[in-house]
Amino acid sequence: LQTRQTTLHDGGAIQGKKEAELEKAEDKRKALMAKAYGGTIANPKELETLEKEIASLGRTKDRIETELLELFDIVDGASRAVQEHEGLVAGLKSELARTVETYESERARLNGEIEGLAGERAELAGAVGAASLQTYDRLRERLGNLAVAVTDGHICTACRMNIPIVRIKHLIEGSDFEKCESCLRLLWIERDPDDTDAEDSAGAAE
Repeated sequence: LQTRQTTLHDGGAIQGKKEAELEKAEDKRKALMAKAYGGTIANPKELETLEKEIASLGRTKDRIETELLELFDIVDGASRAVQEHEGLVAGLKSELARTVETYESERARLNGEIEGLAGERAELAGAVGAASLQTYDRLRERLGNLAVAVTDGHICTACRMNIPIVRIKHLIEGSDFEKCESCLRLLWIERDPDDTDAEDSAGAAE
C-alpha cells in the first residue's frame, strides 16, 4: 500500500510539472506564431528561424503530451490499487475491532468465572484438612496444576497405570486421599451413589 501511495504521490507531482511545461511551450509557440505571421517580419531568414523554433516547440508539445498520457495511465492504475488496498485495510481493521471486542468480552467472562471458582475453592478448602490441602497445593505446583487424577476402574487416567486394589478400597471407604504410586497424583473415584461395582470389585480382590 505504501509503495502504491508513493507512486500515486510522485506521479501526481510529475504530472503537475509536465502540465506546466506543456502550458509554457504552448504559450511560447503561440507567441512566436503571432510574431511570425502577424505581418511584422519582413526578413525571410528571420522568419525561417522563427518557423524552426515554432516547429521545435511543436515537437516538444507532442512529446510532453505523450508523456502525460503515459503518466495518466500510471497514476490511474496506482489510484485504483490504493483504493483497493485501502478497502482491504478498512476491512481488516473492522475485523480486528470485532476480534478485540470478542476477546475483551471473553476475558471478562473468564475473569468472572475465575473469581467464582476462587470463592468456591476457598469454601471447599475450609472443609478439607490442612494436611490434605497442603499436599494438594504442593502436587499442583510440581505437576503443572494437574494434581488430581480420576480413576477408571483400577486405572489412573493421568498415567494409565494400575492402581492397587487396597487404594481403591480406601477411596471407597472414604479415605481423605490416596496417591497413584506411578505419577503421585491424588486419586479421585467417580461413581453414582447406587453404583456398587467398585465396592464389589475391591471386596472380591481381598
